[in-house]
Amino acid sequence: MTDLPTTELLVIGAGLGGLACAADVQRAGEQVRVLDKARGVSGRAATRRVTLPGEAGGEARLDHGARFFTARSERLRQLAGALELPVWALGFPTWEGGRITPEAGAHPRYVPADGLSALGKALARGLDVRTGQTVTRLEKEGGGWTAHTAEGEAFRAARVVLNLPAPQAAALASGVPELQGALAAVEYQPCWTVGAVLEADLPGAEWPALRVAGHPVIDWVAREHTKRPPGHPPALIVQAHGEWSRAHLEAEKPTVEAALLAAVREVTGTELRPRVTFAHRWRYAQPTRRVLAPHFWDAGHGLGACGDGFTPDPHGSRVEAALLSGWSLGEALGG
Repeated sequence: MTDLPTTELLVIGAGLGGLACAADVQRAGEQVRVLDKARGVSGRAATRRVTLPGEAGGEARLDHGARFFTARSERLRQLAGALELPVWALGFPTWEGGRITPEAGAHPRYVPADGLSALGKALARGLDVRTGQTVTRLEKEGGGWTAHTAEGEAFRAARVVLNLPAPQAAALASGVPELQGALAAVEYQPCWTVGAVLEADLPGAEWPALRVAGHPVIDWVAREHTKRPPGHPPALIVQAHGEWSRAHLEAEKPTVEAALLAAVREVTGTELRPRVTFAHRWRYAQPTRRVLAPHFWDAGHGLGACGDGFTPDPHGSRVEAALLSGWSLGEALGG
């Protein structure tokens, strides 16, 4: 393996944190490569494109992972301004027991008009990103690292950054017990998400999204078309809360779709008329316990980690935490 071309930094995982780190390090003049097992970038800041049936056809875009992002830090505000991102909403009312109350202390929530995945695509611009590459093993060799993939390829680098859910990152960091120990502290809750493109919008609904409290199944309903330019077909994203998702983690998708859409009917009092539906399971949806540090870096091994599992603020939002973690590690690496 010693004759493989060597990059200065290999980032495994093209989520927002990994892309933020990679972009900063590349801007500092280093050669960077990013690998990801998925077909595209952005990780859980994901947007599903849905082709609509029938003669009229058309397309809908639904953010079926992260819901939005905040910009409480100056760097996030600069990013939102540079990308000219629109404010989707200032707050979301809460449904509980049939009553809807407005949010107190509202602040801007941003979503790109093309969907949250556009954020990752913007960060990835100019980077060497190889998708469809599932790293199964990291091998320390000759002062650097070799990443072996399930697709039969190998990538060599002087330094490696892991931008993966903590259990997946820990499996690759077997030779660095300090990093494994840090990652072991991170805990997640899963999330089942259902998307639905509707024949018609919910009658009388004026909210962009609704937080749902005290319901046995769901905790979020978003009218996704309110994020998009005029003319986008009416669409919903519905997310189950962590306890229900964990209890039904291995359920079949049609069962999940039926349960979540029935919950929306109960909460809104509206009979839905879906044209297209889909379900997606996020096994590592949201950290419930994080490492209270912006990132991890072991200079001796040349191995580190970043992402929404790392944050100095335990109450920070996950998209903002992921980006700040990636930028923090990028700065530590000389970016």
